[in-house]
Amino acid sequence: MTKILPAIIILFGLLFPTLAPGDVIGRYGNEFQMAGAGARSLGMGGACVALTDDAWALFWNPAGLAAVSRFQIGLMHNERFAGTVDYDAVSYAQPHNDGSILALGMLRLGVNGIAFTDLEHPGQPLSGDNRVEIDKIVNDGEYAFYVAKAKTSLLDTPLGSLNWSWGLAPKFVFKHIGNYRAYGLGLDVGLGKTFKVGVPLRFGLGVRDLLGTVVTWEQTGRKEIIPSTARLGLAAPLSLPPLEAVLTPVIDAVYRFDLFGGSDAASLHYGAEYLVRDVVALRAGADDGELTIGGGIRLRAVDIDYAFIGHNDLGDSHRISVTARWGRR
Repeated sequence: MTKILPAIIILFGLLFPTLAPGDVIGRYGNEFQMAGAGARSLGMGGACVALTDDAWALFWNPAGLAAVSRFQIGLMHNERFAGTVDYDAVSYAQPHNDGSILALGMLRLGVNGIAFTDLEHPGQPLSGDNRVEIDKIVNDGEYAFYVAKAKTSLLDTPLGSLNWSWGLAPKFVFKHIGNYRAYGLGLDVGLGKTFKVGVPLRFGLGVRDLLGTVVTWEQTGRKEIIPSTARLGLAAPLSLPPLEAVLTPVIDAVYRFDLFGGSDAASLHYGAEYLVRDVVALRAGADDGELTIGGGIRLRAVDIDYAFIGHNDLGDSHRISVTARWGRR
């Protein structure tokens, strides 16, 4: 216990950087990254940190990139909340002769037509002759640009030497709303491993903003500290030879340190994929209680995936992604 306590203190020091006067914890500051990317994952309720193994792993668990054996590029478009929010992503992964994988990617969330209001006569009290009016219409944009490296390495552990996949993904964050702009640097990391316990069991751990991402607003100098988000997951691919299919249940447990101590800081995401002849996939899941469904087609050089999630108050969201592969390692 005397050795564990200092480790916990150091960990919290990393997750929560020291705040200077005027700095704030960016509650929901990384919200646009929480949805990840790729329609396959959303179709399973966003539970994919252990299963992701293509170019989209960059946004969930960069260790999953270690499974990429061909050049890949992915494109995604997502219309969220009945089309009021555009959410787009692009990712690229390239294997190298030393067994490592290099990846690049970008996320973008955009909201257009945001109204800024003011009084007709600023500085005077609100009254019948001094009403609120629209001062200007602005657009909001949030971007994250990634570069990542992943590899499978032999690591010595108390249980012996084990092959673990690992990934590191530094990122540059840019936000703007109207003429206000903010910039920040962050780091995402991941681990992955497949165990044999009667059936293959895949384990994954992804941590966004490992050291806390500091986002600074250019005009005001105010800094927002975005604490970490940890995502722990399991997947169990079950082969069904008589049906020429594979059924894969998945589950992710997520903890958001920006909501530390709150009842909504932890959430569960779970789902399943039913893949027939390694070509047609059907998916369903629950994204923190919201039902998701999806499907996909796997061809030799391209995957096409679709996912849907409904919101009672915010409208429906549709996501489609295309992943192309070429070349050989």
